[in-house]
Amino acid sequence: WRQSDNVWIKLDRIQFVGACNPPTDAGRVQMTDRFMRHAPLLLVDFPSQNSLMQIYSTFNGGTLKLFPNLREEVTPLTEAMVEIYLENQKKFTVDIKPQYFYSPRELSRWMRAIYE
Repeated sequence: WRQSDNVWIKLDRIQFVGACNPPTDAGRVQMTDRFMRHAPLLLVDFPSQNSLMQIYSTFNGGTLKLFPNLREEVTPLTEAMVEIYLENQKKFTVDIKPQYFYSPRELSRWMRAIYE
């Protein structure tokens, strides 16, 4: 409704897109079947080790361009980051404590901290 000239507005081809973690994560609530029958669900799992290497090699390479003396360290840094991330993800699970949820966001936060 547009109040300036009292006209109904028509919207076509609108999509609402959202992202959420599984209901098994700490602090999450399962969505009702009633809601889910109206909302298509797509699961995109975490990237594989090779994908993480590709993603974070590119990300780290771009960040380390700002530090010329560290440019050659992109590959060893990325390998170490991904290895530590994957080992922690295996060792610390949500079965032990709910806050032990590891996502690739941890790698991004780590690189941002190095940059800062």
